[in-house]
Amino acid sequence: MQASSSHFALFYALYFALLGCIAPFWGLYLQHLEFSASDIGLLMGMFGVVRILAPNIWAAQARHFNSTLHMIRLAGLLTVVSFTLIFVARDLVWVAVVMMAYGFFWAAMLPQYEALCMESLGNQLDRYSRVRLWGSLGFVITVGVLGAVFDQWGIVLLPVIMWILMVLITVNTWLVSQDKRPKEQVLGQASFLSLLTSKAVIGFIVVNIFLQISFGPYYTFFSIFLESAGYSASLIGVFWAIGVIAEVILFWQFGRIMHLMSWRTWIAVSLIVTGIRWALTGYLLHSFWTLILLQTLHAFSFAAMHAVSMRYIQSLFPGSLQARGQALYSSVSFGLGGAIGAFASGLLWESLGGTLVFLLAGIVSMLAAVIAIYTLDNEKTAQ
Repeated sequence: MQASSSHFALFYALYFALLGCIAPFWGLYLQHLEFSASDIGLLMGMFGVVRILAPNIWAAQARHFNSTLHMIRLAGLLTVVSFTLIFVARDLVWVAVVMMAYGFFWAAMLPQYEALCMESLGNQLDRYSRVRLWGSLGFVITVGVLGAVFDQWGIVLLPVIMWILMVLITVNTWLVSQDKRPKEQVLGQASFLSLLTSKAVIGFIVVNIFLQISFGPYYTFFSIFLESAGYSASLIGVFWAIGVIAEVILFWQFGRIMHLMSWRTWIAVSLIVTGIRWALTGYLLHSFWTLILLQTLHAFSFAAMHAVSMRYIQSLFPGSLQARGQALYSSVSFGLGGAIGAFASGLLWESLGGTLVFLLAGIVSMLAAVIAIYTLDNEKTAQ
């Protein structure tokens, strides 16, 4: 692996190790602080709202920085500073302030890194998948280790571990070689806005919003759901790890199999598989081996969806518009979709119960598949 690629791989490993702290365990930490299910849904939803705004705000201001890396480094430093306040935040308002503050800066980093990485790798999806899998490895190692750590010493250690990872992510930004921002950035503004009205772009964005809405119960309550069924923190970590191991395998081999279906077919199949996964997760929570099997479907729910989405971004937002396209993809799918999913699951969790909420998530994913079939381009194969 070339030096530049190794630096991107290290970023992905650290960034998604941090996500490995947030997705499986942050809800448990909020529960440790004695917040209710509706409070947890509200906090995670607000965190998602910030992820809607931050990538686009930062991307729009990118022309004021000498390079993309200068902006990323500043975002990293401000992430560390703002998250430091979590060590004194205990009530709902202050925890919300800290989550929104660090989320605003943290969410700005990934879209810009994604654009830099794709540019560095010559927009080759198979090479990107092999670099991106290091993020999945970082995630799976983190959730596996932290499950055992929290069983032994408690969830109270989570903010300390997250703060250390944020520092390491920021340090890594100084290891990536400097880039020069093309002067066509300002001229691309009108072109970018005109793209947003095209059927292909609208369909692509709506599909990803629906996907992330369906992920709402999973990211917000899956660990809490498992704990209520009697699973230990170690086993909760194992369930999350199994999903990401499947994701790693697909990322590693995707270059070999992506030609088997068109982009649109990959998207539709992945969404249908995801819908089945959510519906069965709610009903078969107490079946250990069935749940393990369902977790392997994360290879479709995330890896296939993300890899093909990166290819769509490359096609829909060419040249200097890719960074804006990455920001849009991150903000409206993971941000807007994630916020709606977190809010909705928080509101419905106590009244309907986890089984029905996961069933509704499955229905949302199936609807996304229908939208994909009728709106996305089917002329090209995923190559």
